[in-house]
Amino acid sequence: MSHSRISLTIAAWAFGATLAAPTQAAGYVNDSKGWMALTAEAKAAYVQGLNDSLNYVFVDDTLVNALAKKGRTECLVALQTNSALLADRITQAYADKNLAGYAPTAIYIIKMGEVCRSHINKERAAFGIGPM
Repeated sequence: MSHSRISLTIAAWAFGATLAAPTQAAGYVNDSKGWMALTAEAKAAYVQGLNDSLNYVFVDDTLVNALAKKGRTECLVALQTNSALLADRITQAYADKNLAGYAPTAIYIIKMGEVCRSHINKERAAFGIGPM
């Protein structure tokens, strides 16, 4: 797969993840309003579960997705990131009113892609895949 095709695949996946955000699931945190209603402890617990589920490498993951997960995990360790810091990143992201309708999951993927880009690209390079 060419570098441009991989980039397009990642972009399409990220775009699809953000498109899914406006769909409201009853009883879940679906947007900034739901996020801001949580206590600090609830935000940290929520994002810990979100982080664990989004970075677990499944046997049927594509190589690109598995490398992104590994890169994010390496980044979190290197930056000594805890759940309270991750929750703060999501809270700060919601200051951008353009992101208010997106679920915390989409915010996490977008922001961690930005913060951890160098770690993800290092993992990709080890497999001969160009940067994201």
